[in-house]
Amino acid sequence: MALTAKQKHDMKKFIKELESYRGSHTELVSVYIPAAYDMNKVINHLFQEQGTASNIKSASTRKNVIDALERMIQHLRLFKRTPENGLAAFAGNVASRDGRHDLRVWSVEPPVPVKTRIYRCDKQFLLDILGDMMDVKELYGMIVMDRREGTVAFLKGKTIIPLVKSTSNVPGKTRAGGQCLIPDSLVQLSNGSLNKIETVHNPHIVKSVMVKSDFSIQDSNITDKWDVKKSEIYKIITKNPRLEIQSSKDHAFFVAAPEGIIEKAAEELKEGNFLIMPEKIDIKGKRQKLTSEKYYNSFIINKGGQELLKQKRLEKKLLQKQLAEKTGMTQTAMSVYELGKRNARRKPLKKICAVLDIDFEDFLKKHTTPRLYRPITLPEELNEEFAQFLGYYVGDGCIETDRITLFEQDKQVALHYKEKFDNFFKMSSSYKFRKSKNYHQIRFTSRPLVRLIENEFPELKKSSDSEIPEKILQSKDSVVAAFLRGLFDAEGYVHKKRGIGLGINNKKLAQQVQLALLRFSIISSLHEYDNRANKYSNNPRYTIDITEKKSLELFKTNMNFSSYAKIKKLVSVTSNKSDMSRVRQTVVPGRKIRELIEKAGYNLELFPKVSNFFVNKRMMSKQTFKNSILPNIKNKQLYAQLNNICNYPVLPVKINKIEKIHKKTEMIDISVKSRNFIANGVIVHNSAHRFERLREGAAKDFFNRLAEHVKKEFFGNPNLKGVLLGGPGPTKYDFMEHLQTDIKNKVIAVKDLSYTGEFGLQELLDKCDDVLAKEDVMAEKKVMAKFFDLLAKQPGKVSYGENEVMGALQMGAVDTLLLSEELDDKKIEDFEEKARNFGTAIEIISTETREGVQLRNLGKIAAILRYEVNFA
Repeated sequence: MALTAKQKHDMKKFIKELESYRGSHTELVSVYIPAAYDMNKVINHLFQEQGTASNIKSASTRKNVIDALERMIQHLRLFKRTPENGLAAFAGNVASRDGRHDLRVWSVEPPVPVKTRIYRCDKQFLLDILGDMMDVKELYGMIVMDRREGTVAFLKGKTIIPLVKSTSNVPGKTRAGGQCLIPDSLVQLSNGSLNKIETVHNPHIVKSVMVKSDFSIQDSNITDKWDVKKSEIYKIITKNPRLEIQSSKDHAFFVAAPEGIIEKAAEELKEGNFLIMPEKIDIKGKRQKLTSEKYYNSFIINKGGQELLKQKRLEKKLLQKQLAEKTGMTQTAMSVYELGKRNARRKPLKKICAVLDIDFEDFLKKHTTPRLYRPITLPEELNEEFAQFLGYYVGDGCIETDRITLFEQDKQVALHYKEKFDNFFKMSSSYKFRKSKNYHQIRFTSRPLVRLIENEFPELKKSSDSEIPEKILQSKDSVVAAFLRGLFDAEGYVHKKRGIGLGINNKKLAQQVQLALLRFSIISSLHEYDNRANKYSNNPRYTIDITEKKSLELFKTNMNFSSYAKIKKLVSVTSNKSDMSRVRQTVVPGRKIRELIEKAGYNLELFPKVSNFFVNKRMMSKQTFKNSILPNIKNKQLYAQLNNICNYPVLPVKINKIEKIHKKTEMIDISVKSRNFIANGVIVHNSAHRFERLREGAAKDFFNRLAEHVKKEFFGNPNLKGVLLGGPGPTKYDFMEHLQTDIKNKVIAVKDLSYTGEFGLQELLDKCDDVLAKEDVMAEKKVMAKFFDLLAKQPGKVSYGENEVMGALQMGAVDTLLLSEELDDKKIEDFEEKARNFGTAIEIISTETREGVQLRNLGKIAAILRYEVNFA
């Protein structure tokens, strides 16, 4: 066990004193008694040595040795038992001149166990054993690394000793050319969020497709991210449905080809090629709680709350007047709050809770009820009704300081929303028809409602900037469906021949709607128009079109409209649609299907309607597959196999147009464990295979080299207690497999880090406080961390500098005294003496840690105080 800086300081002082004494002859006695050794045996031994000493020829030496042994025996008899760590005792005549007597005895219980029994009589005391105890023997190995570099070090006591630094030949991401997408490409995350690629990173998890197996859509970790400038953009536009994605020329895509799924860079794609997209995205979704309590205007404080306010004020030793000054209120206000004679306003109550260290939201929940000037009940969680309200508000609503207004042209819908949300909020909204503008207006006047929406859903801004809130996207499908229903109620329409449309001026919102619909397997196209019809705006117009029959049916099942007229049109247009789909087609080529059927012994004449499909001359809709192929299959095993293929949750989508845009652009890409992700509705590869193989090979070589360095430094070291491993990302786990088994078994902690190199070693030490909790280095870092935290947040609770700390000591205000080991012994003793008078804890801080160096730079003396002191 390593010694603390205080123990080291005391031991050094003890050794320094005894080193200053010299005997004229071999007359200074040193005795070391091991832990758990019988003290009586030692005393008997010293009696025997007394008898032997009587034979010493020199009368003065004989007398000094016998007297020293006598004093030693008397001293040892004071101990009822041997101390836990054993004992070191010293006795002798230490007079500075011959013929004089200054017979003294010392003893010390060492901070670590004594292992050897020793008796020695010499010209000087035997102190080497105590000196060796201050030398740290036990070590921890440290490894910080990523694919670029690795550093190996020892942690010895409080000191990090770098041993080896090794760099790799793994090529960086940008050296591959950067298979990248434009920054605003939307990526489908596993929690439902649809974020721009520029904002996603490790540890985000994305939706990824098992392209090489069953095409199932699973969760996969982001492992890396990088960006690069490109001078050319490939804009790829598909049809049935219309999707759009912009990438660098070398970004890899999956292509549904006659030979199966192949990979092509954007520059190799051609119009008519088929990319692949998800047919349906499954998101588990979670219940989203809302902290509604804190948005009400005022509150009635119950008896428990009144008592809590008073109790916390007294604990802080504050008078009502002092608390009033800190919160900018009056003493009377403090008094009536504690007596419950006045309702508390939201902002003042929040200030009081902050000063008294009370959790505001918890206090509201447990100790108050809202006091309403205008009755309203705010939802405590994001449910379907509130999601629908938010959807309509995004589509055709506005927000002011104390009210939300919805605008609607259909009177039936307007009155439906008024009734529905008057009941939901338990309030009475105002309704009126504005004839001059030909719309119906529903106004919900409530400042708490405005606060709730602004704070819980910050994505809802102006119509051109709003997004689907994260809380909506991360909810269950029923909540997402309700939000979309509200949005389509506000901005959606039904074309009697085509289907459903929704027009807005916000591109990102339109893209999010298109991708959110995929959670219900509703496939839609996104179109962009120049909006010439609107003479007041030059902004483009974006339209979501849902035209496929199955998608229309799924919309009616999951969302539908509140307007009777729109519902009627939707039923009509759906019934007139053909069952044949150019959207939902099988992703496996017909030739592959034919091979499976022939292998099972079937005659192809059983399938006369699909002969062109079997020779890859056309695609086939899933519905046709089910109607024309599956009914003729009687072999249960083959039927199950073909049915599974038909139900693969991905679809081929045909490239309609490829545009090359010559423009210098920042581009971004991410690396995903499963090697692909969904961007703008298209399944895209995240890197070039060849380059990835080069990286993997170079990484493996680097791991082997670094593992050899580790083996050379760590293997067979008897003092090695454990190994600490850390680094950014998952690379450290891959590297661990390259370690020798004996060393791997000694790995006691693996930590995620932001850095490598020297900064990484310090970060690894900080993050291993759990496994190193018993080591002195962590105790020292902990007390210094407390000091610096108080210095930043409550500077009145600390002091530093010789004069200021001495003043605080004399006041009895110091709880913990912090002294740098670099102070001279006299000054340390002066401060220790003062500290002991007031029961102050004393910590001697080494300069082997960053925190110790900071203390040295602050003047070598600091203190954590018992209460705040103003030193001005």
